[in-house]
Amino acid sequence: MTGIEAITLHNGWAMAVVGATIVISGLAILALIISQLHNIIDLLEKKKKVPGVEVSTEILKESNSVDKGITNIEFTLELYQPLFEELDEQFQLADLYELAKRDNLPHPHISIRCMCESGNLCFLGNGTFSFLK
Repeated sequence: MTGIEAITLHNGWAMAVVGATIVISGLAILALIISQLHNIIDLLEKKKKVPGVEVSTEILKESNSVDKGITNIEFTLELYQPLFEELDEQFQLADLYELAKRDNLPHPHISIRCMCESGNLCFLGNGTFSFLK
């Protein structure tokens, strides 16, 4: 006995269907796990959100140096002065941004924009800037 008769006699069709079902269900479970991986990690780490406390903006501005860096250009220039010393006289803005991120300076986009608006950074063309002060 050979061919399709042998397959039928030894339950080959049922084994093929069960095998395909196992593979498809395994792939479906794997896709579900991957799509929900971030939730699983959060559950394992047991991250709990701390309820927020409302603080007046005046107190926050007085106590937080990040806000001082945004509102006070002199303070921002003091923070960025060591970075300007590391850079050449003419530098790419991306280099200044990378140094600011490396040193964890507050809000580099906002601070750099404020320095440009105040005239402390001068655009020379082709993405090149110069520090004026």
